[in-house]
Amino acid sequence: MNAEKQAGEKLRKLLKENDLTQEEFAELFGIDVRTCNRLINEGITNVATLEELAIFFNIQIKDFFE
Repeated sequence: MNAEKQAGEKLRKLLKENDLTQEEFAELFGIDVRTCNRLINEGITNVATLEELAIFFNIQIKDFFE
């Protein structure tokens, strides 16, 4: 699995751990549901997005790749 897809899979796990649906997360994070779905399924390629997600979930960027 490449790093982008690994980060997307971690986002999926974070949503589950925080009892958030994609719709709820999208609204809280200020993105469209389709964008959320794309981040999960196609992976996260943008470093700025990773930084924002890390802040949102109170984790470090490296946690997306463990």
